[in-house]
Amino acid sequence: MKKVKIFYPSLLTFALVSSLSFASVADDVLLAEKQLISGFKSIQNLSVDRALNEFNELSERYPNYKLAQLLKADLLTLKSGQRSLLHNIHQKNSRTIGRLQNEAVVRWQFSQTEFPNNSTFERYVLKMGEQPNFVLVDLSENRLYVYERDEQDAMQQIANYYISMGRSGAGKQREGDRGTPLGVYHIVERLPDSDVSELYGVGALPINYPNDWDVKKGRTGSGIWLHGTPRDTYIRDPKASRGCVVLNNTAMEKLLTMYRLPFETPFLIVDSLSELDRTSDSNNQSSNDLVLLEVKSWLNSHYLSVDWKRVSVYRYPQEKDLLYVTFPADIDNQWVHQYWQRGDNGDWKMVIESQSDKDFDTKA
Repeated sequence: MKKVKIFYPSLLTFALVSSLSFASVADDVLLAEKQLISGFKSIQNLSVDRALNEFNELSERYPNYKLAQLLKADLLTLKSGQRSLLHNIHQKNSRTIGRLQNEAVVRWQFSQTEFPNNSTFERYVLKMGEQPNFVLVDLSENRLYVYERDEQDAMQQIANYYISMGRSGAGKQREGDRGTPLGVYHIVERLPDSDVSELYGVGALPINYPNDWDVKKGRTGSGIWLHGTPRDTYIRDPKASRGCVVLNNTAMEKLLTMYRLPFETPFLIVDSLSELDRTSDSNNQSSNDLVLLEVKSWLNSHYLSVDWKRVSVYRYPQEKDLLYVTFPADIDNQWVHQYWQRGDNGDWKMVIESQSDKDFDTKA
């Protein structure tokens, strides 16, 4: 039994185990993840047979789930006493197996967090306008969260899914660097299965990278999408795309058909672990209130007909003193996009302003 520890050390270093819980009714994707975590718990408790049953059920239900297949094969090999064979197989396929093990670690680490966790949402969202939905991608968690406005006009988390990001990780700078951008974006198009190649699975939601701030910073590239996976793959490893955000096909289909996210849906991509110091004052309510008061005062003096209820204000990821402000323009089907910076004297100033159609046609 002790041999299990040798091959899964990263899963067994955690002292405590907490179960996955879900804010909304669990769907098929979340149930599969819950079963995966249950198998990991069995490994931690050295209950190899129980873990093997969990992974066997997963691999039978999802034949293209490579991580479940690997875990099942490894445990069967260990049970048969062929440790040297397992070592040789891992050594010969170190790159592929390493990626799958990375996924296992990411999944397990997320299961240790308290769910739902709205701290990241509250850190970046100072004020939501009247958009019915909000999408948050936290690259430090490999996670996508969907929020929806409830009957009390509050934003509630209704779904969360594991995602894969660009091979170079967080922070796209130039075309071809395979990084996933950090910023506030919007959906610009809805591409169904029939309009995309097999690489993108059941469909895609392109976003408007590069936005105005990206252009100002000299960032290049295009074609950043939220999309599914090829049908011979259940899900991809944590860093597998060319910069896109990739979901399991079932999860992607829900975004395309069940939630029907409108084009004005804010799409916030963050790396929350590296942002803690930059946004240290974001939980200070008095500071937030002052920021909002300053923005509201400026808008009232420059846009006579602006409705404050429809204005959204976000702290911009990876920038200590930058805000993104957006609201509908006077012209039908037009939206205003503003970027505000705080000067040395502490005052906020609008530094970039543009307008776009409601479908947010990308500049790329």
